[in-house]
Amino acid sequence: MNHKIELQPNYIPRVLMLGNGILRLAGGGNWAKLLRDIEMPPPKGRDLSKVPYAMQPEVLCGVNVEEVQRRTAQAIKENAEDSNDTLKRILSLPFDAVLTTNYTYEIETILSGKEWTEKERRKSFTALDGNSHVRHNTSVCNMVSCADGRTLPVFHIHGERMRKHSLVLSYYSYANSVSKLINLNKNRGNTYQEKQESGELINVLSWLDYFLLGDVYAVGLGFDPSEFDIWWAVERKAREKAKHGDLYAIMTEEKIEDKPQKMLFEAMGVKLRNYPPEGEDYQPAYEGILADLQKEL
Repeated sequence: MNHKIELQPNYIPRVLMLGNGILRLAGGGNWAKLLRDIEMPPPKGRDLSKVPYAMQPEVLCGVNVEEVQRRTAQAIKENAEDSNDTLKRILSLPFDAVLTTNYTYEIETILSGKEWTEKERRKSFTALDGNSHVRHNTSVCNMVSCADGRTLPVFHIHGERMRKHSLVLSYYSYANSVSKLINLNKNRGNTYQEKQESGELINVLSWLDYFLLGDVYAVGLGFDPSEFDIWWAVERKAREKAKHGDLYAIMTEEKIEDKPQKMLFEAMGVKLRNYPPEGEDYQPAYEGILADLQKEL
Protein backbone atom coordinates (compact mmCIF):
# COMPACT_ATOMS: atom_id res chain seq x y z
CA MET A 1 0.00 0.00 0.00
CA ASN A 2 1.31 3.45 -0.88
CA HIS A 3 0.37 6.19 1.53
CA LYS A 4 1.97 9.58 1.99
CA ILE A 5 2.06 11.15 5.45
CA GLU A 6 2.74 14.87 5.59
CA LEU A 7 3.09 17.08 8.64
CA GLN A 8 2.33 20.76 8.82
CA PRO A 9 5.70 22.56 9.14
CA ASN A 10 5.09 24.04 12.59
CA TYR A 11 2.76 21.39 13.99
CA ILE A 12 4.01 19.29 16.92
CA PRO A 13 2.47 15.81 16.50
CA ARG A 14 1.29 13.93 19.57
CA VAL A 15 2.94 10.54 19.59
CA LEU A 16 2.25 7.56 21.83
CA MET A 17 5.21 5.20 22.31
CA LEU A 18 4.18 1.92 23.92
CA GLY A 19 6.42 -0.72 25.46
CA ASN A 20 5.93 -4.16 26.86
CA GLY A 21 4.89 -3.04 30.35
CA ILE A 22 1.28 -2.22 29.59
CA LEU A 23 0.65 -5.64 28.01
CA ARG A 24 1.41 -7.33 31.31
CA LEU A 25 -1.76 -5.88 32.79
CA ALA A 26 -3.68 -8.39 30.65
CA GLY A 27 -1.32 -11.26 31.41
CA GLY A 28 0.54 -10.98 28.12
CA GLY A 29 3.86 -9.65 26.92
CA ASN A 30 5.96 -11.83 29.20
CA TRP A 31 9.57 -11.45 28.01
CA ALA A 32 10.92 -14.11 30.38
CA LYS A 33 8.43 -16.68 29.05
CA LEU A 34 9.25 -15.78 25.47
CA LEU A 35 12.95 -16.37 26.16
CA ARG A 36 12.17 -19.79 27.62
CA ASP A 37 10.10 -20.64 24.55
CA ILE A 38 12.83 -19.75 22.06
CA GLU A 39 15.80 -21.28 23.90
CA MET A 40 17.72 -23.77 21.78
CA PRO A 41 17.69 -27.25 23.33
CA PRO A 42 18.80 -28.51 25.69
CA PRO A 43 17.77 -25.85 28.28
CA LYS A 44 20.72 -24.88 30.46
CA GLY A 45 18.94 -23.02 33.25
CA ARG A 46 21.12 -19.93 32.92
CA ASP A 47 20.58 -16.83 35.03
CA LEU A 48 20.16 -13.95 32.59
CA SER A 49 19.65 -11.26 35.22
CA LYS A 50 23.07 -9.67 34.59
CA VAL A 51 23.02 -10.05 30.82
CA PRO A 52 22.04 -6.88 28.92
CA TYR A 53 18.41 -7.10 27.87
CA ALA A 54 19.14 -6.89 24.16
CA MET A 55 21.69 -9.75 24.28
CA GLN A 56 19.62 -12.28 26.20
CA PRO A 57 18.33 -14.02 23.01
CA GLU A 58 21.93 -14.62 21.90
CA VAL A 59 22.79 -16.34 25.17
CA LEU A 60 19.91 -18.75 24.68
CA CYS A 61 19.93 -19.15 20.90
CA GLY A 62 23.37 -18.27 19.57
CA VAL A 63 24.17 -15.79 16.82
CA ASN A 64 22.02 -17.14 13.99
CA VAL A 65 19.80 -14.08 13.76
CA GLU A 66 17.44 -15.60 11.20
CA GLU A 67 16.89 -18.67 13.38
CA VAL A 68 16.17 -16.51 16.42
CA GLN A 69 13.64 -14.51 14.38
CA ARG A 70 11.97 -17.69 13.13
CA ARG A 71 11.75 -19.26 16.60
CA THR A 72 10.40 -16.04 18.09
CA ALA A 73 7.71 -15.63 15.42
CA GLN A 74 6.60 -19.20 16.14
CA ALA A 75 6.70 -18.76 19.91
CA ILE A 76 4.72 -15.53 20.15
CA LYS A 77 1.13 -16.09 21.18
CA GLU A 78 -1.41 -13.37 20.65
CA ASN A 79 -2.91 -12.02 23.85
CA ALA A 80 -6.63 -11.71 24.52
CA GLU A 81 -6.70 -8.25 22.99
CA ASP A 82 -10.17 -7.40 24.22
CA SER A 83 -9.18 -7.84 27.89
CA ASN A 84 -6.80 -4.89 28.26
CA ASP A 85 -9.14 -2.07 29.18
CA THR A 86 -6.30 0.27 30.17
CA LEU A 87 -4.70 -0.03 26.75
CA LYS A 88 -8.08 0.62 25.12
CA ARG A 89 -8.51 3.84 27.07
CA ILE A 90 -4.99 5.08 26.31
CA LEU A 91 -5.45 4.39 22.60
CA SER A 92 -8.69 6.38 22.61
CA LEU A 93 -6.73 9.56 23.36
CA PRO A 94 -6.06 11.98 20.46
CA PHE A 95 -2.62 10.83 19.30
CA ASP A 96 -1.38 11.35 15.74
CA ALA A 97 0.77 8.22 15.61
CA VAL A 98 1.68 5.18 17.69
CA LEU A 99 5.19 3.76 18.01
CA THR A 100 5.69 0.42 19.75
CA THR A 101 8.51 -1.97 20.54
CA ASN A 102 6.01 -4.84 20.81
CA TYR A 103 5.86 -7.54 18.17
CA THR A 104 2.16 -8.37 18.52
CA TYR A 105 -1.02 -6.66 17.32
CA GLU A 106 -3.00 -5.66 20.39
CA ILE A 107 -2.82 -2.03 19.26
CA GLU A 108 -4.17 -2.67 15.77
CA THR A 109 -6.89 -4.97 17.09
CA ILE A 110 -8.14 -2.36 19.57
CA LEU A 111 -7.93 0.55 17.13
CA SER A 112 -9.68 -1.26 14.27
CA GLY A 113 -12.20 -3.01 16.50
CA LYS A 114 -11.64 -6.37 14.83
CA GLU A 115 -9.24 -9.28 14.75
CA TRP A 116 -5.96 -8.32 13.14
CA THR A 117 -5.41 -10.99 10.52
CA GLU A 118 -2.74 -11.43 7.86
CA LYS A 119 -5.24 -10.01 5.36
CA GLU A 120 -5.71 -6.87 7.50
CA ARG A 121 -1.96 -6.49 7.88
CA ARG A 122 -1.36 -6.71 4.15
CA LYS A 123 -4.13 -4.20 3.47
CA SER A 124 -2.68 -1.69 5.94
CA PHE A 125 1.02 -2.31 5.20
CA THR A 126 2.68 0.95 4.16
CA ALA A 127 6.27 1.47 3.06
CA LEU A 128 6.78 5.22 3.43
CA ASP A 129 9.97 5.19 1.37
CA GLY A 130 8.23 3.28 -1.44
CA ASN A 131 10.27 0.09 -0.92
CA SER A 132 7.70 -2.60 -0.12
CA HIS A 133 10.24 -5.46 -0.21
CA VAL A 134 12.30 -4.47 2.84
CA ARG A 135 12.75 -6.94 5.68
CA HIS A 136 13.15 -4.27 8.37
CA ASN A 137 10.49 -1.93 9.81
CA THR A 138 12.38 1.38 9.91
CA SER A 139 10.24 2.99 7.21
CA VAL A 140 7.23 0.68 7.53
CA CYS A 141 3.94 1.25 9.32
CA ASN A 142 0.43 -0.16 9.45
CA MET A 143 -2.09 2.50 8.44
CA VAL A 144 -5.00 1.45 10.64
CA SER A 145 -8.56 2.39 9.78
CA CYS A 146 -9.87 2.94 13.30
CA ALA A 147 -13.35 2.08 14.50
CA ASP A 148 -13.87 5.75 15.45
CA GLY A 149 -13.15 7.00 11.92
CA ARG A 150 -9.51 7.98 12.35
CA THR A 151 -6.65 6.63 10.25
CA LEU A 152 -3.63 6.15 12.49
CA PRO A 153 -0.10 5.00 11.58
CA VAL A 154 1.27 2.29 13.90
CA PHE A 155 5.02 1.73 13.74
CA HIS A 156 6.46 -1.52 15.13
CA ILE A 157 9.95 -0.12 15.50
CA HIS A 158 11.43 -3.48 16.56
CA GLY A 159 9.48 -5.51 14.02
CA GLU A 160 6.22 -7.44 14.07
CA ARG A 161 5.23 -11.07 14.33
CA MET A 162 3.77 -11.50 10.84
CA ARG A 163 6.99 -10.17 9.29
CA LYS A 164 9.48 -12.40 11.09
CA HIS A 165 12.57 -11.00 9.36
CA SER A 166 11.76 -7.55 10.74
CA LEU A 167 12.17 -8.68 14.38
CA VAL A 168 14.96 -6.92 16.28
CA LEU A 169 16.26 -9.48 18.77
CA SER A 170 20.02 -9.23 19.09
CA TYR A 171 22.89 -6.75 19.23
CA TYR A 172 23.46 -7.52 15.56
CA SER A 173 19.86 -6.47 14.83
CA TYR A 174 20.06 -3.36 17.01
CA ALA A 175 23.24 -2.23 15.25
CA ASN A 176 21.54 -2.82 11.90
CA SER A 177 18.65 -0.62 13.04
CA VAL A 178 21.01 2.17 14.10
CA SER A 179 22.79 2.07 10.74
CA LYS A 180 19.47 2.57 8.95
CA LEU A 181 18.51 5.42 11.28
CA ILE A 182 21.88 7.09 10.67
CA ASN A 183 21.37 6.87 6.90
CA LEU A 184 17.86 8.32 7.18
CA ASN A 185 19.17 11.12 9.37
CA LYS A 186 22.00 11.87 6.94
CA ASN A 187 19.64 11.97 3.96
CA ARG A 188 17.18 14.17 5.84
CA GLY A 189 19.86 16.76 6.54
CA ASN A 190 18.51 20.06 7.83
CA THR A 191 15.18 19.84 5.99
CA TYR A 192 13.01 20.01 9.13
CA GLN A 193 14.19 23.53 9.88
CA GLU A 194 14.24 24.55 6.21
CA LYS A 195 10.65 23.43 5.66
CA GLN A 196 9.49 25.10 8.87
CA GLU A 197 11.02 28.37 7.69
CA SER A 198 9.58 28.08 4.17
CA GLY A 199 6.16 26.78 5.31
CA GLU A 200 6.44 23.54 3.32
CA LEU A 201 4.92 20.24 4.37
CA ILE A 202 7.26 17.68 5.92
CA ASN A 203 7.10 14.18 4.44
CA VAL A 204 7.22 11.42 7.06
CA LEU A 205 9.63 8.72 5.88
CA SER A 206 10.05 6.71 9.07
CA TRP A 207 9.12 6.44 12.74
CA LEU A 208 12.17 8.61 13.47
CA ASP A 209 10.41 11.68 12.02
CA TYR A 210 7.55 11.35 14.49
CA PHE A 211 9.98 10.66 17.33
CA LEU A 212 12.19 13.67 16.62
CA LEU A 213 9.45 16.22 15.91
CA GLY A 214 6.66 15.13 18.22
CA ASP A 215 5.65 15.35 21.82
CA VAL A 216 6.39 11.70 22.55
CA TYR A 217 4.67 10.02 25.50
CA ALA A 218 6.55 6.77 26.23
CA VAL A 219 4.39 4.46 28.35
CA GLY A 220 5.35 0.97 29.55
CA LEU A 221 8.81 1.33 28.02
CA GLY A 222 11.75 0.45 30.25
CA PHE A 223 14.39 2.36 28.21
CA ASP A 224 16.88 -0.43 28.90
CA PRO A 225 20.37 1.00 28.18
CA SER A 226 21.16 -1.98 25.95
CA GLU A 227 18.44 -0.94 23.46
CA PHE A 228 20.86 1.46 21.89
CA ASP A 229 18.79 2.22 18.78
CA ILE A 230 16.24 3.91 21.04
CA TRP A 231 18.94 5.75 22.95
CA TRP A 232 20.49 6.90 19.68
CA ALA A 233 17.10 8.39 18.78
CA VAL A 234 16.77 9.98 22.25
CA GLU A 235 20.12 11.73 21.92
CA ARG A 236 19.38 12.71 18.33
CA LYS A 237 16.13 14.32 19.48
CA ALA A 238 18.04 16.27 22.12
CA ARG A 239 20.31 17.65 19.37
CA GLU A 240 17.52 18.70 16.99
CA LYS A 241 17.60 22.42 16.12
CA ALA A 242 14.22 22.66 14.41
CA LYS A 243 11.04 23.34 16.37
CA HIS A 244 10.10 20.05 18.02
CA GLY A 245 8.32 18.52 20.98
CA ASP A 246 9.51 16.85 24.16
CA LEU A 247 10.05 13.24 25.15
CA TYR A 248 8.14 12.20 28.27
CA ALA A 249 9.47 9.01 29.83
CA ILE A 250 6.49 7.76 31.83
CA MET A 251 7.91 5.06 34.08
CA THR A 252 6.47 2.66 36.66
CA GLU A 253 9.57 2.06 38.78
CA GLU A 254 9.51 1.42 42.50
CA LYS A 255 12.88 3.16 42.97
CA ILE A 256 13.66 5.34 39.97
CA GLU A 257 16.59 6.98 41.78
CA ASP A 258 18.51 3.69 41.55
CA LYS A 259 18.15 3.43 37.78
CA PRO A 260 20.84 4.52 35.28
CA GLN A 261 18.02 5.73 33.03
CA LYS A 262 17.40 8.66 35.37
CA MET A 263 20.90 10.06 34.86
CA LEU A 264 20.66 9.53 31.11
CA PHE A 265 17.27 11.27 31.00
CA GLU A 266 18.71 14.28 32.81
CA ALA A 267 21.66 14.45 30.40
CA MET A 268 19.42 14.31 27.32
CA GLY A 269 16.61 16.62 28.38
CA VAL A 270 13.99 13.89 28.77
CA LYS A 271 11.05 14.78 31.02
CA LEU A 272 10.71 11.94 33.53
CA ARG A 273 7.41 11.07 35.19
CA ASN A 274 7.36 8.12 37.55
CA TYR A 275 4.31 6.29 38.91
CA PRO A 276 5.48 3.69 41.44
CA PRO A 277 3.47 0.46 41.64
CA GLU A 278 1.73 -0.70 44.79
CA GLY A 279 3.87 -3.72 45.53
CA GLU A 280 3.30 -6.13 42.63
CA ASP A 281 0.16 -4.31 41.49
CA TYR A 282 0.81 -2.01 38.52
CA GLN A 283 -2.83 -1.22 37.75
CA PRO A 284 -3.01 1.83 40.09
CA ALA A 285 0.13 3.24 38.45
CA TYR A 286 -1.38 2.95 34.98
CA GLU A 287 -4.66 4.46 36.22
CA GLY A 288 -2.64 7.46 37.39
CA ILE A 289 -0.87 7.68 34.04
CA LEU A 290 -4.17 7.50 32.17
CA ALA A 291 -5.81 10.16 34.33
CA ASP A 292 -2.92 12.58 33.78
CA LEU A 293 -2.81 11.94 30.03
CA GLN A 294 -6.56 12.55 29.76
CA LYS A 295 -6.15 15.92 31.47
CA GLU A 296 -3.14 16.90 29.36
CA LEU A 297 -4.41 15.79 25.94
